[in-house]
Amino acid sequence: MTRLNSRWLLLGVVLALAAPTWADSVTYYVGVEDMVGGDYDYNDLVLSLTGTGLTLEQSGGVWSATEPALGTSGDPFWNSSSWDGPAYNVGYCIYGGGNCGSGLDTSAEYLATPTGGPVNSVYFTVTGKVSSIVSFHVAAWSDVVGWYLLSDPGTINWINGTGSNETGTFSFTPDGAFGLVANTNGGWLGDTYYSQVSQGGTSDSYGSHFAFFGNAPTPPPVPEPGSMVLMGTALLGVSLMLRRRNRQSTGQ
Repeated sequence: MTRLNSRWLLLGVVLALAAPTWADSVTYYVGVEDMVGGDYDYNDLVLSLTGTGLTLEQSGGVWSATEPALGTSGDPFWNSSSWDGPAYNVGYCIYGGGNCGSGLDTSAEYLATPTGGPVNSVYFTVTGKVSSIVSFHVAAWSDVVGWYLLSDPGTINWINGTGSNETGTFSFTPDGAFGLVANTNGGWLGDTYYSQVSQGGTSDSYGSHFAFFGNAPTPPPVPEPGSMVLMGTALLGVSLMLRRRNRQSTGQ
């Protein structure tokens, strides 16, 4: 085996050992509150976001795996009495047992501040296409939801059309980290809410008009010491093998 081929073999082994695994498809659920000073039931639009490697990034919030007693307590922030009728806040849409139909994900965690308030800075990263299902719309207004790149928050790409209460399945492919936007008038002249409150839009002392459900992102696994030793041993063995073959080929 020539020295050049040996080097390529060693490089191939290193790359094989270091190659990352592909991320699984992940789904988050989102509830939207479309009115300042309203009922804060976050059920005016309910949608899902699914994508390979989709990760929810946030600041100031914690994920809770304990489903609260659904009702009118206001704790957490989305668990309020709905003007649409009893058992209608977004918690019933996610967990079931109310007037939204069967729950979208009965095992979902929810995101809130440590005191149960809305999280004011949320955005997403993803490795490719995002599929969105707008599954539920209650409000009389023409609520729409869209996305924006963090690098260009002034450009909004509407997911479920403009000027109508459209539900259904949609898809988009952002070329970078993105946040969500909701508007109460089909994207025109209505109240506008950003998942990153600092980006602007309609202000509300209550906080964000988005509620998020799903599962807390899992950090990439850290290689165990034994795995690192195994990788080092494998590389050392391959290196010694190649050195021996090089010596034999040169007559040493």
